[in-house]
Parts: sequence; structure tokens; C-alpha cells
Amino acid sequence: MIVQRISARKLTELLGRWRGGGHSYLELSETIGMLVRDGRLVAGSALPAERPLSEALGVSRTTVSASYQRLRETGVAVSRRGSGTVIRAPRRENSELWSSGANENLDFSGACPEPWRGIEELSARALAEHPEVFQLSGYDTIGLPLLRSAIADRYTVRGLPTTPEQIMVTLGAQHAIFLIARTLLRRGDRSLIESPSYPHAREALAAAGALVAELPVGIDGYDVDAVLDTAARTAPRLAYLIPDHHNPTGLSMPAELRARLIDSLSAQGTYVIADETTAELTLREPRTITPFAAFADQAHQQDTIITVGSLGKTVWGGLRVGWIRAAPDLIGQLETARRVGDLGTGTWEQVVALLAMERYDEILAERTRQLTSRHRMLTEKIGALLPSWSLSAAEGGACVWVDLGEPVSSRLCRHSARLGLRLVPGPRFGSPGTFERFVRLPFTEPEDRLLEGVSLLHEAWQRSGEPAGSFVLEGSVI
Repeated sequence: MIVQRISARKLTELLGRWRGGGHSYLELSETIGMLVRDGRLVAGSALPAERPLSEALGVSRTTVSASYQRLRETGVAVSRRGSGTVIRAPRRENSELWSSGANENLDFSGACPEPWRGIEELSARALAEHPEVFQLSGYDTIGLPLLRSAIADRYTVRGLPTTPEQIMVTLGAQHAIFLIARTLLRRGDRSLIESPSYPHAREALAAAGALVAELPVGIDGYDVDAVLDTAARTAPRLAYLIPDHHNPTGLSMPAELRARLIDSLSAQGTYVIADETTAELTLREPRTITPFAAFADQAHQQDTIITVGSLGKTVWGGLRVGWIRAAPDLIGQLETARRVGDLGTGTWEQVVALLAMERYDEILAERTRQLTSRHRMLTEKIGALLPSWSLSAAEGGACVWVDLGEPVSSRLCRHSARLGLRLVPGPRFGSPGTFERFVRLPFTEPEDRLLEGVSLLHEAWQRSGEPAGSFVLEGSVI
């Protein structure tokens, strides 16, 4: 078996500011564990030899050795002859690092609301009203005609005329992003992503072999000149953007920037993925969100914008139905490429999705009321208990981006985990070594859990100088 060894320099970059006020070997093992759990260190990779890592980190070899032993004892890594210490796939049942006590199910690592209350009714209706789906093969790489029409109609109502031929139904938004990246990118191509941004989109670009450049998004919004300058200098093959209710800031791109950015990228021959997974999750009141592609001045510019949507955030994360809106020729190309990796979206799920689309305005209105209340509670509680923190002024979506005031995000996540609260450290949302001042906080949990979570955050912040103990690894980022 071929094992890829992580260099000491690479691991040092990924670790960032890992040191706190506790035992160094514990803090090092815990931080490596977090990198494993969120996918930045992959299973089967060999950790650096002890001596070069100790020199790179400026710690004793004994510290590294004890840290590696801790990783082996807790099931995060194993010893393998000829390879040294090798990362294992995270297994909740095999690692004590998953256990943290009474509050271990308090999870702020994701940003997805609970299932919409009517999902069971939709499932019952699907069974009663559409028995014909059980006569179909169930293999569908393009999407049921009725569902494609419903999705197209919604884009048209929102100000972007769309036909069913421009729609492909996918296995959620992440599947769509990876499919687009794999289809359009070749090794060595340049790509562009906002920073911070959705981590799994960055991974999809990198997995296709692309070089990834970054567009800055600040906690207070977009620097128009910096964004346009970066886009002009990069000349990417593919750009990934979250124009509305950006993850993790909850901000939206100014209208005056959209048309100018489209002009710049289009002139360079760039395809743009506009991720609208959270676009219609609004705060304060329901409102129509104009799709990013509608800001294009010319038809050929619209053909280079690939819009991705999903029901995961609005209806239920377990309803694995998303979609791609693109030019018909590109939809055909994506469908052909798709068959290499999967055989289509389940027919049953698509019927449930069709029924959800019939009630989509009702669902979104309910989500707006729900998330507005939770956002208000989160921000007020943070303001009361942690007044030194600065929060992004989210306009919608599912989370806020928090400036902690000092580069201690990874340390805060370790200490929060001691108390049973899972968080994702800021560096997860950018390139290695960035965003240690920041942490993403979702406002998707019910009010009682939000209150408990902020109280634990307050306690973790106060204890951040104490020695670290066992902790919970944060989950995949959504």
C-alpha cells in the first residue's frame, strides 16, 4: 500500500496557532485530531517524522513523540512498519476523543436547520398520489420532467427566465459543485473562490487539480476594488461564489459589484458557479432574491454562469435533492460526465421534492420566522456575555462570522469541546494559517440549544488559558 507522507512544513501550516496555555503534547494531538475530523488530514496519510516536526514547530522531540502516542491511544492514528504514524479514518465508536460528557450532542459545527415540520406529510402524499414512480427504473441522471419544470418556473418568477432544458437534478449541492469542477477543470487550471468560504467547495476545486486563488470577503462586507482587482489578475477557468447570504458571513454581494464582476470574469472566459443553497433563507421578512445570473447584461454572459441550488437547507438535509441551472449544451456535458460517478438522483426523493416545491413559499416564510428569532437570540446573547466579539451583519443564510479579537480560534474550539460543544475553527474556511481570529456560529439550532451553546462558549472563553483535556472532534462542515 502506497502511503503519502505529510511534510513537516505542510502540517505546521495546517496547525496554525495551535499552542495555548496547557500541555503542549495534548494541544498538539488535539489539534491534529481536529484536522483529521474535518478532512484536512486524510486517512492513510503518514504524519511527519518526529525530529523534523519538532524542529518545524520549535518544540522538543519528546513533545511530538508523546503527541503521536496520544493519537495512537485514542484511535486517531496507528503505527505502521515502514511508514511511522499513519492517520486512521475517524470512527466515533473507537476513539475516546469523540466522548465529552453530558452535552456531547450540542453541535455548532453544522449550519443546517432541523427538518421542516411538514416533511412526513409530503412523504405520505408522495406515496398516495404518485404510485406510478414505482414502475420506473429509478435511475435518473437528468431529473423528472415535472421537477425540472418546477425548478425552472421558480427561477423565472425570481427574475431569471429558465426552461426545463437548463436544469439538471443532482444529489444535493455538494454533488453538483464537485460534478461541475470535475467536468470543467483540468490539473493546473486556475480557479477562484471567496475567502472565507464553504470549505468543501474549495476541496472540490483542489480535487480537480486546480490552483485556488482567493477573493477577499471581510466581516463588514465586500471590498469592491480588491475583488475586481483579484478577479482581473487571476484569469480563472472556474470561479465559485456565494453571492447571497454567504457562508460563513451571511452577507450578500452588492448589486453594483455583481454586474462588474460578471463583466470581468466573462471577458476572461471564466465559468462561474453561483451557489444559491442559502440564497432564499432571508432574515426579518420573506423577500424575492434575484439570481446572480440575472445581473448579466448579455445572454452569452448568462451562459457562463452555472447556478447551484438545493433543498438541504430549506426543507431537510436528508432530502438529497439539488440542481444545476446552466446552458442546455453544458447540462448535456454534465450529464455525460455524471455517469462516471453515479447513476442519478432517486425517483422517490424527486417526487417528495416536487411536492415541497409546491409549498416552497410557505416553507420559506416559516424558515424566515424561525431563523430571524434564532439569529436575534444568538446575537443578543453574544452581546451580553461576550461583548468583545464582533459579529457580521448577516442578511440571511444560516450563520454569522465572528471576530474574536485575537487569534485563538483553534484554542477556543478545543476548550469548547471539553465542555461538550462542537465548533469549527476559523482556519477551516480559508487557506492554511488564516482566520485564527474568527469562528463561524450557526443560528439554526432551536432557541434553548442556542442559549446553552452561547453559555458554554462564554465558559470556554473564560477558561481558554487552562490546560486542555479530552475533546470532541468537529464534524463535517455544512
